[in-house]
Amino acid sequence: PLRLLVPGWYGVCNVKWLSQIHAQEEQYLGKYQARWYRTVRGEMIDGEMRWNETAVTHMQLKSFIARVTRDGNRYKVLGVVLNDGTPIKSVEVSVDEGPWQAAALDSATNSKYSWKLFTYIWTGATPGEHTLVSRVTDATGKVQPTEKDLENKKSFLEDNSQHPRKVMIS
Repeated sequence: PLRLLVPGWYGVCNVKWLSQIHAQEEQYLGKYQARWYRTVRGEMIDGEMRWNETAVTHMQLKSFIARVTRDGNRYKVLGVVLNDGTPIKSVEVSVDEGPWQAAALDSATNSKYSWKLFTYIWTGATPGEHTLVSRVTDATGKVQPTEKDLENKKSFLEDNSQHPRKVMIS
């Protein structure tokens, strides 16, 4: 058996146990593709909510903070970017809803479809709980949305919102 991997698309599109390929112009509407792997989003247009249903295909732009470690008198914030292969313009980190600060992309993880790693050096951290969040912007100007931006999305799939991470500094 063979497995079809579709770079830049969500794993639901990576078909397992492939025994044959059939090319067709129309979208395949099997049980999962037609019913489960769908996203419904609402958009206000001229004061009216318009709903649009789309298939889960290309990965939506997303970043998240994976780890925060102490490095002397500063903290190293490590994170991940996932996307559809579009070049990344920037990754930024905000601490306690403060201004966005540039993070550095790891040049060793610049393969088009790979996860991209980033680092932000956080100085001046004070004892107590803090909230860190990252956001990514791609070369087309698309910015990772906030949770509020996705309020009108009616499925759990393709949740690419900014994910706040709480950390305790002692």
